[in-house]
Amino acid sequence: MNPLRHLSGPLAALPPPVAKVLLVVLGVALAARLLGLTWLLSVNVPFSDQWALLTRLYNGFQWSDVPAAFFWQHGPHRQGLAFALALPAYHFSDWSVRWESLWMACVQLASGALALRLRRRLVPGPWSVWDALLLLPFWGVAGFETMWVAPNGSHSVVPLFLLMLLVNVWLWAPGGARTAALAVLVVGLGFTGFGLTALPALGLVLAMEAWRGSATQRGHALALVAACLLTLAAFLVNYRFVVSAEGFQVFRPNPLDYLRFVAAMLSYFVLMVQRMSWWFLYPVGTVFLAAMLTMFGWGLKRLAVRPTNTGTPTSHRFWQVCVILVGCSLVFALLTAYGRVQLGVEAAIASRYTALTLPAWAAICLVLFRRREQTAPVLLALLVLFLLRAVPETRLAYVQGRYYAAVKLCWIEQYLATGGSVAQADERLLQQDDLHAYQAGWMGRQAQWDFMERQRLGPFAPSAGTAPLLGVHPEPCGLLRVP
Repeated sequence: MNPLRHLSGPLAALPPPVAKVLLVVLGVALAARLLGLTWLLSVNVPFSDQWALLTRLYNGFQWSDVPAAFFWQHGPHRQGLAFALALPAYHFSDWSVRWESLWMACVQLASGALALRLRRRLVPGPWSVWDALLLLPFWGVAGFETMWVAPNGSHSVVPLFLLMLLVNVWLWAPGGARTAALAVLVVGLGFTGFGLTALPALGLVLAMEAWRGSATQRGHALALVAACLLTLAAFLVNYRFVVSAEGFQVFRPNPLDYLRFVAAMLSYFVLMVQRMSWWFLYPVGTVFLAAMLTMFGWGLKRLAVRPTNTGTPTSHRFWQVCVILVGCSLVFALLTAYGRVQLGVEAAIASRYTALTLPAWAAICLVLFRRREQTAPVLLALLVLFLLRAVPETRLAYVQGRYYAAVKLCWIEQYLATGGSVAQADERLLQQDDLHAYQAGWMGRQAQWDFMERQRLGPFAPSAGTAPLLGVHPEPCGLLRVP
């Protein structure tokens, strides 16, 4: 007898109240980990790309800056809704970077709650232990880089939330309210970080609904197709194609380089390990990619038939949502590989890419849940894998997050010790950083620090307080030295 099938039976048969209690316990533990590490490892000082974003505030804040922040381009994407909300918050909090980190952690928790709600709507049924497969990654700490190191909600955390909100609204009853809400979310996604990667699959699903749907569905679908096209057209106004990496090539001589990059990126999401033999890393990511492509193709096949001939309308909505979710992750992975592959496959193993892999993971879980009687052994194997994955995920987030927090705190010590010299603080930190990961310029320029001191912003703000990490490690420079 298959041992996985033998073990999955009792787990699947757990009474719903017991499963609900287990999920609550797990959820509390995961939320405490996310919020606790965010509180401990976030430091109230801008870092790296944040200096460029905060230039909007150097001449004082005006409410007219909010629409400018919405259209602001940073790298290949625009900042959108997240930056439009963050800019006034930065102003009124005296540039509190810790505020943005904690806010992003709460947004990620909300995304996980929306994923669970989506499961209950599309695959009705009581709570089960299999729902932990959504909780574990959605409430994880894999994306620590964009939350604690150089916080930027626009990159992927807020787009993830907007996408999960969109697919929940997608299930509303047809009508003007649904169309209007979806149109607003389309604009928000298109302009907020890499949320733009959801629009191709969304537009494809809408086009198929306009082609195969009823007269009422056709009208709503065409209105939303127009919203997608107008969003894309507005996005391209004054847009500059920017690749944030040197050595970019329009096409790689070996197209397999893109496949290897995507496979490594997906493997990192599944395993959360950075050092592993490539012979093992590539197959894991390739299987994940194959599952995504298979689901995307199968979903399109189901949607190509008129809803009245495929079963219930719920089934049609199910495959629409799955295609949108998987399509977003596919486009994001391919665009990331296209723009970063020249840096080598090691560049694929980055925490900031994990958030927009979650939509595809949610779709895979939905498909498995739908046939949970038959797929229970697979669900059990994945549950064990993600429970084990939580260990390297937590360790990696803590070790690397602590390193960058120590870099910031140690740099500030050197800055104050040198009488406020950015150049000397950079030089001293480089001498103490045994890992040699720090790059001069990550902590900003002299004029920026002079400005913060004059205006009493960031670490100089009266409300800044002491960094929580200093309560655990009073000498942060010591964390940069290899024993």
